[in-house]
Amino acid sequence: MMEPFEESNLLYQEEISNLNPDRIMKFIFHHHEYQLPRLKKLDRYYKGQNEGILSPPSRRIETGKSDHRAVHSFGKYIADFQTAYSVGNPVNVKLENDDKRIDQITQVNDFDALNYDLFLDMTRYGRAYEYVYYGSDSIEHCVRLDPLDTFVIYSLDVDPQPIMAVRYHSVELVDDNNKTIIDIIPETWTATEHDVYKPTTVDGSMYLDHSDIIRVFPVVEYDNNRFRTGDFEHVISLIDLYDSAQSDTANYMTDLNDALLVISGDIDALFNGSTLMSGVDPSDPEAMKKLAQDKLELIKEQKDANMLLLKSRMTATGQQTSVDAKYINKEYDVSGTEAYKKRVAEDIHKFSHTPDLTDSNFASNVSGVAMKYKLLGTVELAAIKRRMFEKSLYRRYSIIAALDSSVSGGMKTDPNTIQFTFRDNLPTDDITQIQALVAAGATLPQEYLYRFAPGITDPQEVTDMIAKQRADSDYSEDLTTNDENTQGTDQSVRGQARQATPPDSK
Repeated sequence: MMEPFEESNLLYQEEISNLNPDRIMKFIFHHHEYQLPRLKKLDRYYKGQNEGILSPPSRRIETGKSDHRAVHSFGKYIADFQTAYSVGNPVNVKLENDDKRIDQITQVNDFDALNYDLFLDMTRYGRAYEYVYYGSDSIEHCVRLDPLDTFVIYSLDVDPQPIMAVRYHSVELVDDNNKTIIDIIPETWTATEHDVYKPTTVDGSMYLDHSDIIRVFPVVEYDNNRFRTGDFEHVISLIDLYDSAQSDTANYMTDLNDALLVISGDIDALFNGSTLMSGVDPSDPEAMKKLAQDKLELIKEQKDANMLLLKSRMTATGQQTSVDAKYINKEYDVSGTEAYKKRVAEDIHKFSHTPDLTDSNFASNVSGVAMKYKLLGTVELAAIKRRMFEKSLYRRYSIIAALDSSVSGGMKTDPNTIQFTFRDNLPTDDITQIQALVAAGATLPQEYLYRFAPGITDPQEVTDMIAKQRADSDYSEDLTTNDENTQGTDQSVRGQARQATPPDSK
């Protein structure tokens, strides 16, 4: 019998000849019933709607007690950090030769933003989907498909290949009775056909609406790892523990204000001589009940006035009775509780390979090598994710090349010759590195150094400005001529116009 987790992350496989509408609907039903709940749970934890702390109707045994639900968005922190680290700096695409067609496709699709969205989906859900098609504007377009309603069916080969992509997005319709109903519109792609079906229910039947002929399988699946798991999926139980610990702390701090007041001693002596005791028949239950309520009201009035008047009396042996009043509340182990929460938080960061940037170990004066050691887990995880992402990027450009070739679009680049370069998105001390290179004997072009000057976005523009100034015969860039005779004069100032030399007078 298949484990629940395996069924919720099942890789669908089938013979292409068996994929008729009825069989496809069975895959849709299975995805909706078993895989979608897992994906929705991951989506909720990313959005800060943690089920572990929010789902129970009540977390307190006693009624009337505080029941705070503190939610901590570790899921969003982990996913955003891993995504920004790997693709926060745009992926560099290097071509063997300039290709204006690829430049045009890149500009239209805004691949930098699309790559970020796909990488984030991959990090959250363990998978992401992209659809490549030839648009009416004669340009190849790449769009993101929602992992919540998209899946791919693979062949039964030893090396499974994608044979069909399925999307079943929900739509809201109005029936004859003006009631809103939610149906799905199934949509499938193979290497030769794109079929769109009429609206139906998840457990209904599929009827073809229209079909188009296509030339290549157009959907790319991006896997986060070979298990297709999200980056924070395996620390959800730790996130729940941290939410519970913080919520319990908040409950304690709130309930501390509602501590139990205990009055011990001869309480009846407090009411001796008062009108409360007069005319009360001890054998009358209703009278005694009213007397007890009146006593509570009297004590409450004293409490509201921030004072409590207690009275003792003499026993039959002549001894005076004692009275006392104090609050009783649950004791809070501050050090133990805080140490527990710190340990859980550290485990979340450790097992998700995500650094805690609030940690004092991440000081601004830490060297680059020491910082890399602290980020070793992140670097290793990023290497795996980038390799999987790069594999799918090649698939994207292969589809673009096939579509472009079918319409003679003019793309010259072979997708297999493209080189992708990922750059870590971390703070760097570029000036120190440049100084170290120069000290080691390296010679760097001046235009390259201008990139690090503040306020300069186009180094070539600065180079052209300097060339123009040098062409001016009245411009001097000598800053060092400053001997005893000329020190402090206008001639020692850079950019100062040179004075014409007067003719010799003979």
